[in-house]
Amino acid sequence: MSEARWARSAQADFDRADRYHRAIDPAFSYRLGRAALDAAHFLAEHPYAGAALDRRTRRWRVRATSYQIIYRVTDDGGEIVRLRHAHENWRTDP
Repeated sequence: MSEARWARSAQADFDRADRYHRAIDPAFSYRLGRAALDAAHFLAEHPYAGAALDRRTRRWRVRATSYQIIYRVTDDGGEIVRLRHAHENWRTDP
């Protein structure tokens, strides 16, 4: 079975988004978290589904949100390297 591992940078992004949205709209925070996890499971099984950004990196939009998962395809699924809002520059932002 394939899996998608979350890099520390992606875990930090997930936590940051959860804290931010939980303070404003807890229901959306829950939906975002659930949708991001669902997307990770989907990408583990279908690692080439996302749009290629370069030779190693791909992007996938998190359903019903303005967030995207940036990930790398690996032999056993994928590694999620960032979870960022579509308006953030995931290449340079912390």
